[in-house]
Amino acid sequence: MRELLAGSVERLGRYRHCRTAREGADAARALLEESLDELVSLTAPYHSWDVVELLRLRCTPPAPAAGQGPDPEAIAALVELVAVVVAGSGRSAAAQGTAAEAPLAATVIDHVHRLALDCLHRGSEAVAFQAAAEAAEDVLARVRVGATLREMTVRNQVYPHMLRDTLQALFGTPEVEADCRAALGFTVTDAMAVLDACCELRERMWGERMAAVANTARLAAFLTEAAERGDIPDSALDGPRERAFTGVREAMETARSNPADAVALDAAQLASHTGLLQETVTAVLAVFTLAPHEQSPRDAALAFLSGTSALRMTPLLRDDHGRVLLVHDALHLPAIRETFEQRLKDANRWTAYSKHRGTYLEEAAADVLRQHLPQADVHSGFEYFVPDPAAPVPQAEPARYTKRAEGDVLVVADDIAIIVEAKAVALNPRARAGDSMRLRRDLTRIVTDTAAQAQRLRERIETDHGLRLRDGSWLDLAQVREVHTIAVSLEDLSGIVTTTADLVGAGLLPSSNLPWTVSLHDLRTIGELIARPAELILYLQRRTDAETTQKYVAVDELDLFLHFFEGGLYVAPDPDRVARELPQFGPPTVAARRRRDAETATLLTSCTDRLDAWYFYQLGHTTVAVEKPAMAADAGVLALIDEITVLARPGWLAIATALLDGSAAAQRQFANAAGIVCDQSAADGLPHSVTLIGGTHRLNTRVLVWTSVPHPAQHARTRASLLGYLQAKKHQIQAARAAGFLVDARSGTVVDFLFDNRLPGPDPELDQLVAEAGLRPPSAMPRSLPPPKARRRTR
Repeated sequence: MRELLAGSVERLGRYRHCRTAREGADAARALLEESLDELVSLTAPYHSWDVVELLRLRCTPPAPAAGQGPDPEAIAALVELVAVVVAGSGRSAAAQGTAAEAPLAATVIDHVHRLALDCLHRGSEAVAFQAAAEAAEDVLARVRVGATLREMTVRNQVYPHMLRDTLQALFGTPEVEADCRAALGFTVTDAMAVLDACCELRERMWGERMAAVANTARLAAFLTEAAERGDIPDSALDGPRERAFTGVREAMETARSNPADAVALDAAQLASHTGLLQETVTAVLAVFTLAPHEQSPRDAALAFLSGTSALRMTPLLRDDHGRVLLVHDALHLPAIRETFEQRLKDANRWTAYSKHRGTYLEEAAADVLRQHLPQADVHSGFEYFVPDPAAPVPQAEPARYTKRAEGDVLVVADDIAIIVEAKAVALNPRARAGDSMRLRRDLTRIVTDTAAQAQRLRERIETDHGLRLRDGSWLDLAQVREVHTIAVSLEDLSGIVTTTADLVGAGLLPSSNLPWTVSLHDLRTIGELIARPAELILYLQRRTDAETTQKYVAVDELDLFLHFFEGGLYVAPDPDRVARELPQFGPPTVAARRRRDAETATLLTSCTDRLDAWYFYQLGHTTVAVEKPAMAADAGVLALIDEITVLARPGWLAIATALLDGSAAAQRQFANAAGIVCDQSAADGLPHSVTLIGGTHRLNTRVLVWTSVPHPAQHARTRASLLGYLQAKKHQIQAARAAGFLVDARSGTVVDFLFDNRLPGPDPELDQLVAEAGLRPPSAMPRSLPPPKARRRTR
C-alpha cells in the first residue's frame, strides 16, 4: 500500500475540479475505466501468459542493496491485475497457439506496466474518495479504506520463511495431516512442494537464459578489450566481434521471447522435480488453479480493484493442455492456510485443527515473550474466577466469585504483567473487501471481544491484586504495578489495527487500556529485532498510548515499530494535564507548552527498507552484509541498562524501561550520573549522590538516585543510607516507583540496585522520615545535572 503514496499529491491534482468527495469518486472511476479499456485493448494481440510473465519479471526486481529502497513501481499486485484481465478475456493460452506465433510481448510490456499502474492508482483513489463521501454515515469508513487498499495492494505481508514455519506448525501434526489427506488428498507439505516447484523451475529457466546473455556479453567484452590493448590486429577481430555482438543481441532477444512456453509446467514435470506421485501433484493443481469464469476482463479487473481477487486462493492459471502458470511468487504461500482451512470445514474435519490452531497461537506468542523475559512467570491456558454480575448478592470478595473465565497467557516479569489473548479467527473475504457490516462483525470477534476478555483479567489484577484459580489456589500478583495487553492474531491486519484511533471512534476498542493488536508474524519479527526486554515494554507503553494512536498513522505495524526504534513514536505530554495530575512537579514551563503546540499528525510511509535488506542477507538472497536494525539510544544508558539487567534485582525491568524512555538529553544525564558521583568521591573519599525525578502521569512518576561507594567496606552503610533516602524521597513526591544505583567509585560500575514500588498514599512514618531528612521540595530541585569532569571513570 505504501507504494501508492509515491507521487500521490501530483496524481490528486487531476481531481482539483471536483467539489465533493463523491464527485472525486465518480471522476476516479471514469479515469479507471478509461485506463482499463486501453489495457484490455493493448494486451489483446499478445500471448496472455507472455504478458503476465514479462510483467512479473518487471515487478520482481533483485534484492535492493543496503540503503537502497525498493522500486516504488515494482508492485506485485500489478501482475495479478493483468492476470485477471487476460484470464477473463476468454482467450486461453492454448487457444492462442504457441507463444512463438504471437507478436513479441516484450515490445509493449513497459506500456502494459504503466497502464496497470494507472489502474491501480485510480482504483485506490476511487476507494478513498468513496469512503470519504460515506464517512459521515459510516464510522468505519477509514477502517474500510485500510482493509480494501491492503487487500488490493499489499503482498508479501509476511516474510516467507516465517510463513513456512507457521504452515508447518499449524498443519504438521499427525492428526491434522490425516484430516488434510482425507479432505484434500494431500498435505500442506505436498502443497508447498508443488507450488514451490513452480517458482524453482521458473527461476531455473530464467537463470539459464540470463546466463546465456552473460556468457555472450563476456565474450564480446573480451574481444573489445583485446582490440583496445592491441593484442590482436583489428582485421582479425572484426569478424569475431561482429558475431559476438550479434550473439549478445540474439541472447537478449531469446531471453525475452516466448517465456510462457518455457515457464508453463505440467503435472509430470512437477512430479519429477518434487518426487511426489503425479496423482498427488494433479490433486494440488486442481485445488489451487483458477477455474474458468464468465466475467469480462473489465468486470474481473473492477472486482480486483474493489478488494476481491480471484487469485487469492487460486494463484495458478491453466491452459487447455493442462499446463499451469503461477502468477507470481508472493501468492502461493498465503493461499495455502486459507484454502486448507476452508476445505477442512467443508469436509467436517475442523475440530482437531481448530483446537491445535488456538493452542499453537498461544504457545507461539508466549515463546516470543519468554525469549526476552526468561525469568518471567508464564501462565498459559488457565481458568480463574470473576464476580458473577447475575448473582443475587454482589460478589465483592475473590473467595465468593462464582463465574469462571479463561485466560490464554499471563506473563509476569518484575512488577509488570502482560496479558496475551490469542485470536486465530480470520477475516471474511467480504470484510477484506470493505463490506462494512462484515468488517464490523469480524473486527468485533478479533479485536473487541479480545479487548473485553483482557480487560476482565486486568480488572482482577488491579482490583484484587491476584487471581483465584479454578483449583482454588491463589495467584498472588500484589507486586504488579503495570499491566499491558497483547491481542495476537494469525490474520495480518495491516492497515486496519494500525488505525487504532478509528477503531476507538467506531466503538470497537475502549478509549483507555488499549490492547496492542498484532499478527503473530509481526510479533515474531519484532521479537527478532529486540535486543533488550526494556525495548519491548517501552514499545507497549507508547504503542498503546491513546495520543500516540492519534498522532501516528501507518499501514504496517513494522513501520510503527521501526519508527519507534529510530527514536520516534513519542508524543509530548500536555503540560497543563501534567500540572493538574502532578502538582508537586510545579507549573508547566514555556518550553513544555511549545513542544506540545508543535505536535502534528504524522503519516509513516516505508520504514522497513533496512529490515528487508537485513532479512535478504540473513536468508542468503544477497551477499552484502547488512546490520540488524537496532534502537537508537545513548550508549552510556544502554550500558547502565545492561548492568541492572544482569543484577536482575526487583525493579530492574521497570527502571530499565524508564531509563530508555528518556529523551536524548535525559539519557545523557542518566549515563553521566555515575561519573559525576564517582568524580566527587575521588576528590574527597566520601559517598555522594545525585537525584533525578520525572514522570508525566501518576503511574510513571519515578525517583532515580545514584550513590557512590568509595570503598567496598562502606557498601552496607551506604546502602542503608540510600534506602532511607529513597523511601523518603519517593513518599515526598508520591512517586509510583523509586530506584537507587550503588556505584563502585573506583570502577564506575553499578554494584547494587534498590527498588521501591509501594503504592503511594498516606504514611505517618514516612512523613516523619521526610521531615527528619529535611528534603527539598520537588519544585526546588535542579532540572539537569552538571557535566561530569574530564577524568570521569570509564564504565
